[in-house]
Amino acid sequence: MRPHLIRQERSVLLRAMLTTATLCVALPAGAQQQHLGPVDNLLLKNPYASPASGFFGRGLAAGDFDDDGISDLVVMEDGGERMRIFRGTDFTVGTDPLFNFFGTTVTTPSHSHVVASGDFDGDGRDEIAVSAFTTAVGGQLAAGRVHVMDRAPNGTWSVQSTIQAGGAYPGAPQAVANFGYSLAVGDFNDDGFADLAIGMRGQTVLGFANAGAIMITYGSANGITAGNARIINRTSDGLALAPREGDRFGWALAAGDFDADGDDDLAIGVLNATCPNGTDRAGAVIVLNGSPQNGISNAQSRIWRPGVQGIAGDCSVADDFGFALAAGRFGRRGWNAEPYDDLAIGAPETSGSAGAVHVLYGTASGLDAEGNQHLLPPALPGIISGAGRFGRSLATGVLARYCVVVTCQGDSLAVGAPFATVNGTASAGVVWTFHHDSSNRLDAASARPILPLPPLKISGPHANDQFGSTLAIGDFNGDSHSDLAIGVFLYDDGGNTDAGAVQVVYQSDFLFLDGFD
Repeated sequence: MRPHLIRQERSVLLRAMLTTATLCVALPAGAQQQHLGPVDNLLLKNPYASPASGFFGRGLAAGDFDDDGISDLVVMEDGGERMRIFRGTDFTVGTDPLFNFFGTTVTTPSHSHVVASGDFDGDGRDEIAVSAFTTAVGGQLAAGRVHVMDRAPNGTWSVQSTIQAGGAYPGAPQAVANFGYSLAVGDFNDDGFADLAIGMRGQTVLGFANAGAIMITYGSANGITAGNARIINRTSDGLALAPREGDRFGWALAAGDFDADGDDDLAIGVLNATCPNGTDRAGAVIVLNGSPQNGISNAQSRIWRPGVQGIAGDCSVADDFGFALAAGRFGRRGWNAEPYDDLAIGAPETSGSAGAVHVLYGTASGLDAEGNQHLLPPALPGIISGAGRFGRSLATGVLARYCVVVTCQGDSLAVGAPFATVNGTASAGVVWTFHHDSSNRLDAASARPILPLPPLKISGPHANDQFGSTLAIGDFNGDSHSDLAIGVFLYDDGGNTDAGAVQVVYQSDFLFLDGFD
């Protein structure tokens, strides 16, 4: 049965709500927060002929590719030469729109599932950085490269930049380096152009295989160029710690202004970094600072590990700390807001693959251990999280909008647990959202589940769909409220096994009295 819906009354003030990210007027007295819900939800299925084993939805990214003020969505398969662009449309949730998106396919030289977006040339339209981390370069198998795709005003897409180790860029192609395994976009030198950090999880360093490295590249009026690009690994990250075989430095990346000094900093996941006991390899996150003069540098670098230096958890039993990273501003926005970005760190193999998420908060001196949080899979009847890998995917955005006068809710955190059992169905998957509390932290008690069940169009649960394996947040319908795209890359469409799909859920001021939660 379709859940009972009640439309909240909109006052004149609500109609006049400001659309900026930091200021909005009060909701009517007694009004509830806006939340994600099933109204007008949409399942984007694999659109191609012979979709079986297409893994559509293996990669997701949101951005504004046509400069119309509405977020668009790029959906990747696991490999190949095509990516699907879904341009968002302007509509009000509850009006049953004729078209939620306009889809088109863009051909790329090659790609994997890793993708990110940013305005690298400052023209007001986001470009798409497309990784091809398994591509051979200079005869080196799986050396990898990254293509930046640009959309012209007439809608034509072309390659703006091709980035790789060697040639005009530093370093040299190296077999199985997997250049492009991770990507992060930020303005590291505060010049107004988006910059791109690129992970090389398999880079050999000083003879240590899979030690890992990253390359930092910078945007300009011409897009990403080789100027000032540099490679950083454990020999040059400012921490004087030697690389080890299998560290996987650069497994995950996230950019955020953790000290609110105007330039973004970079968090680097080191999947198998060693604990202080020298034996256990729980993982770590290294944070490098940005600066207007030099961009990302190794000055005042910091390393974070579970159970060390005041961080919650236990390094001897944690696992894959740094598998996924997401930066957001979880504190309130608007009047009396805290200006610092914060960092969520996924550790999905912790506690026998139940998973965990650590949250560190920004300060004037950067991320700090004070008040850090250790989020565990919430309990819910019918959900078995014992091997759900909570924290395998992360995304941040304002998914529960609520304002009091000129102070508004901070970012929410969406957490994927794609291997969770739902109603007895193994690896069906679940997504949890956590929201801001009165102390400028995420409230563990605020956790809300998004399940692959009716009335969502995916209408599961389905075994091994891995709902929540990827996540992207954007305002896909132009109403100034963030929406959530959920990758389900192993979705079976009829007889087409592992065709893949993307479930889109919109935020609105409908109240959902049963069925969704």
